[in-house]
Amino acid sequence: MENLGKWITGGVIGVIGIIGLFVSSRAADNTFYYLGLIVFAVAIAVIFLMIRKGFDAAGARPRGPGDTAAHNN
Repeated sequence: MENLGKWITGGVIGVIGIIGLFVSSRAADNTFYYLGLIVFAVAIAVIFLMIRKGFDAAGARPRGPGDTAAHNN
């Protein structure tokens, strides 16, 4: 439950990215076309940044003696 906010944020950003694609597909001029593509690209970049931060945070957690992943080096 502690990471629910991160999941919701990622979902909202994903929806914004899809809306950007819809704007791009229905564009009547180049401005809205490129704006929609930029919104989609930024949304994807933010989601990948969130994934990276999640993996970095998981690697920084202290491991206990029962964690076998810490001993597989």
